[in-house]
Amino acid sequence: MNETATILNTIAEQQQDRDTAANKGIREVATTPSPEHIIPAEVVAFLYRHVDLMRAEFFGGDLPEIVLSFDVTDRRQLGHYVIRRNGVGIRWAVNLNPIHLARPVFEVLSTLLHEATHSWQHLHGSPSSPPYHNKEFRDRCAAFGIPTDEGGHDLGVRHGSPFEEYCRRHGVAFPPVPSAEPGGAPGPSTAPTPLLPAPPVRPSGSRLRKWQCPCGVNARVAISGFDATCNLCGGRFRLMG
Repeated sequence: MNETATILNTIAEQQQDRDTAANKGIREVATTPSPEHIIPAEVVAFLYRHVDLMRAEFFGGDLPEIVLSFDVTDRRQLGHYVIRRNGVGIRWAVNLNPIHLARPVFEVLSTLLHEATHSWQHLHGSPSSPPYHNKEFRDRCAAFGIPTDEGGHDLGVRHGSPFEEYCRRHGVAFPPVPSAEPGGAPGPSTAPTPLLPAPPVRPSGSRLRKWQCPCGVNARVAISGFDATCNLCGGRFRLMG
């Protein structure tokens, strides 16, 4: 190896060490309870625990310490892996769309494993162009027991798979085996429960705004210059809030 290559490798290793230290710091803060938590801190800590378990059990520890975020995105999107540095310069980040955290725990963990597989492919495989679900990626997910299609759509989970074994080993309820499915393990004694009882946030973006007349009649309209009077009291509607 020539001197230039040695210097470049040293710089890359130093940068990776800095990235790892930054991710560790963020993970520690993210799991420390505070009144500002939208997602309860214990839920964040639970998800980080499974990120690390999955790194060890599915990838042999050969993945970085992923940072989780919980930004509301398109309702059709369960989560996404940030291929490059995100807006604040963090590497190795996975976003879980919080409006889908009221799904059963095994489903949320399936999404987490799907996104971690993007991290694996980005570091060790051959990622394709968007939407990043080439044959290599799909084969890896299918081997885990969380098949996906070319568009990245969740195709459910498979019984008798490494993912089912993972869930049972860590006390995560898995859906019962359909009666027509041969060779599956017995279903759990309790039905899968949601990670959160209800979505913690709703998608924003509605253009409807509340207007009210003096007698209390409300109207919600998307017209910014709404100009109307109430037929009951004759008063003009005023924008509320």
